[in-house]
Amino acid sequence: MTDGAWHADVAVIGAGPAGCSAALWLSEMGLTVALVEQTGRLLARLDDLQLTQNWVLGAPAASTADLAQRYAAHVQMQPGIRIALGEAIAQARRSASGGWQLVTAAGQGIDAHAVVVATGLRALTFGACSGPAAPLDAQRLASQRAHWPAGRFLLLGGGDNAVENAVYLARAGHVVTLWSRGPLRAQRYLVTQLASFPSHRLRLRVGQPMPERLVSRADGEGHAWQVQSAAHGAESFDHVAVLFGNVPDATVLHLLAQAAGSVDALPGAGVFVAGDLSGRWHPSIATAIADGADTAKKLQHWLEHAPARLIPAAAGTPAPERDAGLRILSLTGLRFAANLGILDHERANPQPIEVSVELNLGQQPLAPPDDHILHVLDYRKVRQIIIDECTAEHVNLLETLVGKLCTRLLQLPGVQGVRAKITKLEIFDDCEVAIRMEAGLW
Repeated sequence: MTDGAWHADVAVIGAGPAGCSAALWLSEMGLTVALVEQTGRLLARLDDLQLTQNWVLGAPAASTADLAQRYAAHVQMQPGIRIALGEAIAQARRSASGGWQLVTAAGQGIDAHAVVVATGLRALTFGACSGPAAPLDAQRLASQRAHWPAGRFLLLGGGDNAVENAVYLARAGHVVTLWSRGPLRAQRYLVTQLASFPSHRLRLRVGQPMPERLVSRADGEGHAWQVQSAAHGAESFDHVAVLFGNVPDATVLHLLAQAAGSVDALPGAGVFVAGDLSGRWHPSIATAIADGADTAKKLQHWLEHAPARLIPAAAGTPAPERDAGLRILSLTGLRFAANLGILDHERANPQPIEVSVELNLGQQPLAPPDDHILHVLDYRKVRQIIIDECTAEHVNLLETLVGKLCTRLLQLPGVQGVRAKITKLEIFDDCEVAIRMEAGLW
């Protein structure tokens, strides 16, 4: 590490709502923080959006950009937080003391006892595109949609983002085609709003294969799009947006896992995941802020109880007892019938399956504080969630079902990682078939 390395108790990677919230809480608890953001601004994704919303308690009708500026100002004035903007983590290794040595792409070194990764999500893309322009993603669409004159708009996707944008654009006078390769997955209140628009204003193509090609062509005022599909032939649109959802931006997490030896080793090595990257809650500003605060408290507890005693006790304070451990909740061999499979008899009748899951609940006290069910994850609810998720609708692929189940379980409060195994019990006479998936932090 270079002589110019920053020294901090905690390095927080990512300065969105979760990262800034974690940094604030850690600073308030007396810890020093290095806050690293690869863009040139704090809260950059929020700052780019001029969306008036009402979802953050205490900020009615505030725009996301206004909220971003308030949050950034708070973090910038907070003592104990040192900020590096326009810096991406390029190297990571364990230090001799058991902490972390990080180096940014620009060569800035950071020594820290622990790390919070809050790098959020990145948008899924559509591969069959060509031409000088790229389709809009959710971020660019949200920041620009209020400024376009009425035109022809193609939205690919069927989730909340796609449906909400379809409603907004149709209401603004655009002729909108909403194209989803499967049933709409958006919340009911959003889908209900679609019915208020005539078919010449908002056209739905639900359950249809995606186009074969999207080609952008320069015109006098920007770019037009030529779209080719087997079902509809050649079509022209003024704008195209790909709204297939997001996946975790886990680049830094994988870098840390490589240095630690495995993803499983990260919790014990003082690496914590916060915000949308964790997949614990529905992604939003409010849940990201809350998750950042919760992560800060867990990290504080880990530092105070770490084997190497990374944060020294005040003079005369006895060392804490070893009163915490990694808690895992397991449900094994849960059997029931699910609507699963591609064969005719599987489509006609439910098929027996067996489900086993493990939930990583992170570092927890060895015993709950007052032996009350409200302070733990109720495994009765977990069991019912598994059954409900696996029987909600017919699913063709076992891979799809286990992925849906992992996604749902990661949304439970306090769950940091999920291991799930689903077995089809009667697909063959001579064997059982299972798919196992691991998600989140282990």
